[in-house]
Amino acid sequence: MLIQHEGTERFEQLIVAHHDQAFTRQTSRCFRRLGWQVYSADTAAEARRLTQALNAAVLVLDTELPDESGWLACAKLTGEQPDLKVFMVSPRRSAEQARFADFVGAAGLVWRYGGLRALAEEVDGALLPAAG
Repeated sequence: MLIQHEGTERFEQLIVAHHDQAFTRQTSRCFRRLGWQVYSADTAAEARRLTQALNAAVLVLDTELPDESGWLACAKLTGEQPDLKVFMVSPRRSAEQARFADFVGAAGLVWRYGGLRALAEEVDGALLPAAG
């Protein structure tokens, strides 16, 4: 997404790592319409490789990936790349999941069935500069 902050421009890259291909396609389409450059990954290992290679700003990460827990992948990624914003997508909503998202360094936790609008608002809202 082309974002202007105090006269600077940058094109935002986003990676979607989710086990459900239909969710990945819908999410990718949604964010492309919003101006993001979107890449997809099927596994946590592929998501890590892409975030490092592309220096992506945002990762939308499933909590249940086939090769590794999304929670563990998030903890690894936020430890290696502190500027990366990781948004966890979970099939369940609970206070425990929200606490765990904070623990692993996620920028946000989104309920999968809350809709793409909620995900887009969560991502865009986290990237806006704080009001001073």
